[in-house]
Amino acid sequence: MIKKLYITALSMILLTLTFTTATFAWVSMGETNRVDGFQLTMNQGSNLEFSLDGINWSSEITTEQVNQIWRGARLMDLTSTDGTNFIGNRIQLVDAELNFEGVPNGNYISLELYVRSTTRYRDVYLVNNVSSTGTFDSPPTRGTYVLSKGVPFRSPVTFNLGPDDIVFENEIRTYYAKDAIRISISELKTDNPLDTRDNSELVSFIYDPTENPDRGYGKTYGGVDYLRKSKAVFIQLPTTPQPLIERLSNFSPDNPYIPLDTNSKVATLIATDQVNNQNRTYYMGKFRLNIWIEGWDADSFDAIYEDTLLFSFEFQSAESIDI
Repeated sequence: MIKKLYITALSMILLTLTFTTATFAWVSMGETNRVDGFQLTMNQGSNLEFSLDGINWSSEITTEQVNQIWRGARLMDLTSTDGTNFIGNRIQLVDAELNFEGVPNGNYISLELYVRSTTRYRDVYLVNNVSSTGTFDSPPTRGTYVLSKGVPFRSPVTFNLGPDDIVFENEIRTYYAKDAIRISISELKTDNPLDTRDNSELVSFIYDPTENPDRGYGKTYGGVDYLRKSKAVFIQLPTTPQPLIERLSNFSPDNPYIPLDTNSKVATLIATDQVNNQNRTYYMGKFRLNIWIEGWDADSFDAIYEDTLLFSFEFQSAESIDI
């Protein structure tokens, strides 16, 4: 049975991600998933400009432009410990090698964004996780969040959803795809000759928007225990940890442009030889945004694959600081 995961649109401060996908469960071997659409827009009042190619800059990127990237894409639940390399590690119901490498814009969402500004604020951050303050039907008006409608699911088996939480056979609960989402951001160098940084100076991070480590990666309960009980197979947990930032960056209460940490810094804008129509220098950076369903998350199992998701990502420019 093909299980569909629908991801719908909503407005956000700087970016709006809109797409409809189908995806399949961690143990489904032969089913495929297609991305049907994607839209990205920028807030008209932002002092940050974005581009998909580093040439055409605008406060809005049209659906037609993004569809050129997403045409024919297929999403699969994967796993990654660095936010860059993605592996599918299907449960081995047969004696065969079932590992495979994820393909960007083939098996998971991957978007490269150029960002530029003429202001003195030359670091860019992902900020303001407000996921806990809204619902799918009543989302926040701004901020970074991942929300989903939820899916009622009758469990065919008794299993441990959490350390002290048992779901009994035939019990119906509502489960949420938002709880299994991972986001990674990796800073990239552009072809700007004035950017002389070494690759080791570029920033990257993986982020779990739930900010709940108890329901995170590689747990013995949740999805893993459900599959052990429902499929009657042994599952070897991953031995390599998935490093996460615990939260997005905080900012000074006295000055919202001064970060108190660099947890969720996504890029540093470097001077270019380009100027705007007021002859002010453009400072430019680049980063890659990846979004996937983490197959080793405690909340990743059959129940979530008919859910509908809302994504919002808020970015903020800030002063450079030394930590």
